[in-house]
Amino acid sequence: MSANSTAFYSVQYASAVELLAQQMAPRLAMLARQMTGEGKSATVVNQVDAIEADERTTRYDDIVPGDPTHTRPWVYPRHFDKAVFFDTLDQVRMNANPQSEYVQALVAAINRKMDDEVVRAFFANRNLGENAETSEAFAAAMQVGVSVGGTTSGLNVEKLQAALEIFRGLEVGLDQPEQINCAISPKQERNLMNEIEVTSSDFTVKKILDSGTMAGSGYMGINWIISNRLPVDGSSYRRVPFWTAKGMAFCTWGGGRKTDVSQRKDKRGMPWQAYTEGHFGAVRADADRVVEIKCNEA
Repeated sequence: MSANSTAFYSVQYASAVELLAQQMAPRLAMLARQMTGEGKSATVVNQVDAIEADERTTRYDDIVPGDPTHTRPWVYPRHFDKAVFFDTLDQVRMNANPQSEYVQALVAAINRKMDDEVVRAFFANRNLGENAETSEAFAAAMQVGVSVGGTTSGLNVEKLQAALEIFRGLEVGLDQPEQINCAISPKQERNLMNEIEVTSSDFTVKKILDSGTMAGSGYMGINWIISNRLPVDGSSYRRVPFWTAKGMAFCTWGGGRKTDVSQRKDKRGMPWQAYTEGHFGAVRADADRVVEIKCNEA
């Protein structure tokens, strides 16, 4: 073969395009009561607190009316968007058309923001009152301390029992069963998988042992969700949310999420633009139905 044949060497590029590992669908946003809103804010629900009955000890005395506490949580929209351009020059050089993958990636980006908004609202201040005039912080009484079940410990069965005790003490799920959800990071999942009460066949269901994950196991009647988007507090303790659907509200504006693919004729080469936007907000709808479990990850 001629020594000059190297001039005919070609370069082969992969024609397939695929997304790297990432969270594609919302995992937490759908585990809240779903609402739609209009305007700059929306009320989630008008709530009336419990009323205690009075005992009658005399005849014909005056009726004493009750004055129950009324609560009205407010939710506000947040706005997110992203676009990706795709020029014909790119397609020629890539020998592939990644348009579909760009759209999938953009939709996944908005889906993750939906979860981020719910995660923010778990522990953020919320506005209450007729005109949102009162700000309410997350209550210390709804927290399970980091040293429950062990000094500055990770997630353990004792902490889960403490969270359930808070719910039961507030009558959550006693008269009408409610599905309890718990979002945990991979570190908390590992903590639990090291608990003898979780993995021993003497204590738990075989499903955990077979699958090797808490997700979908139904352990302790809890719906387990694995998330890498949970925040930490000022002491770097992971803030693990423990809630029921009535405890959180997720509200969408303008249809929630929208996606568009169109040609940009105002740009050279008339590239295609994949675009997505989302308008939504979240709030604690019932403060008695959201517990925070603090976990050390050191």
